[in-house]
Amino acid sequence: MAVKDVVGRYGEDLAARSLSAAGWEVLDRNWRCPVGELDIVAREGGEVVFVEVKTRRSDAFGGALAAVTPHKMRRLRVLAGQWLAAQGESFGSIRIDVVAVTLPRSGAPILEHVRGVG
Repeated sequence: MAVKDVVGRYGEDLAARSLSAAGWEVLDRNWRCPVGELDIVAREGGEVVFVEVKTRRSDAFGGALAAVTPHKMRRLRVLAGQWLAAQGESFGSIRIDVVAVTLPRSGAPILEHVRGVG
């Protein structure tokens, strides 16, 4: 496994633990279909949330949030629709969030949760 894959998996694990600790129910992780992959699908209260996790070791290339481009947002919307269609049940409210994880050279990881990005 490449270093970037290990870093990404670590960031996703941190994000999932953080969401669970906040009382969210993680419904799916690394859900795949022909269109791509959803990092985390969770439920916060009555709302289904599709969580994109971006992990970086520095802000040298604009940081984790800068990696969520308009193209990525369009793909996340399509993936969310694919996930919902595959469930065989209906859900009321949905949204897309981003959790940006920064892993500094020293100190604890920094998680920034941005709600309702698209």
